Amino acid sequence: MRCIMRLVPIMAALALCVPGVALAQQAVPFTPEATETCLSNAQGASAKRDCIGASAQACRKAMKDPANTDIAACMGAEAEYWTLRMNTAYDQMMEKAKLADEKFAQNAKSKAIPFKLTEDLELMQTAWADWREKRCSVEAMMRRGTPYTMTAASNCTMKLIGEQAQFLESAVAY
Repeated sequence: MRCIMRLVPIMAALALCVPGVALAQQAVPFTPEATETCLSNAQGASAKRDCIGASAQACRKAMKDPANTDIAACMGAEAEYWTLRMNTAYDQMMEKAKLADEKFAQNAKSKAIPFKLTEDLELMQTAWADWREKRCSVEAMMRRGTPYTMTAASNCTMKLIGEQAQFLESAVAY
């Protein structure tokens, strides 16, 4: 099962929490170049995690006096970039899991160990998506009534999706 992103409803709901919030006021000059450059130069998992948000930051810096909604839009664009990577890695991992399940089914121990990697992978991704949504809602609501509600939710969403994408990509490479 692919992780279905619910960014639009979350952002719309959060926009209602901040009086006078409008949609992004400027065109969003997002490109994934800064993140991809960072990733290509990163040495190790920790350095790669630090690349999450690089393109959102470059997007923000490319704007003249960005409003919080503009900053959130940059983070949302990077979250979409990571969502594509995450879904691609998830699909690749599911294919690997199917092959592993088929191979293990031929093992004599398979009857005593009835678990399937495909099922566990699907359960993990569903649970992760629910946790991410709740976690980012809490981060946003900790700032309710301030101008930072939407940027907190956007930053949280971008970071967690980027981390999950990287986890799944490393699982595929394993």
